[in-house]
Amino acid sequence: METLAPISTELDWLLRIIVAAICGGVIGYERAIQRKSAGVRTHIVVAIASALFMIVSKYGFTDLLNMHDIALDPSRIAAQIVTGISFIGAGMYFIGVLSTALLFIIQMVFHDDIIISKITPHIRFNIQIEAANTPHILSRITKELENSQVENISIKILDVNEERIVFYVDGVINNKLDENKIIMSLRKYPDIDRISYTRGGR
Repeated sequence: METLAPISTELDWLLRIIVAAICGGVIGYERAIQRKSAGVRTHIVVAIASALFMIVSKYGFTDLLNMHDIALDPSRIAAQIVTGISFIGAGMYFIGVLSTALLFIIQMVFHDDIIISKITPHIRFNIQIEAANTPHILSRITKELENSQVENISIKILDVNEERIVFYVDGVINNKLDENKIIMSLRKYPDIDRISYTRGGR
């Protein structure tokens, strides 16, 4: 016969999931700043699902383990690579329903990119430039980037000879700025041959 966990235990499990969601959100916040495809929402969902798997693995089979003539290793759930998370705490009514509600609210709240923009006001801006090795090329590029509101500019030379120079630019911009306009502003310099831009940087 199935035995339900005390409400205090269920609340403890729910607290663990909420903490996991917060931790996942922190990681997702950093990823969002870096303009990575997996941001706040994705990391929160993964963190909640992972916490649920661990809770189910550790506590979900207590009633079976107390029965005679039954031998099993519930820790195998945590040890295996889970290929799909199409269930949420099956058989754990209170925590399953509230976890579903938590995920639903998170998806609804963070679905709008306007909200994400408000909590991630600045993002990284990274480009690689190949140009003619002319005098003051680096200072000119730096000045143009500053005029385009790129902050905390750092330049690293990747390759250089008497004729050509290749360097990597790292900076921070407001997420409302258009990266394309910044790049096009640099294209007006005849000494620049190529600009490579990867969304999210390195």
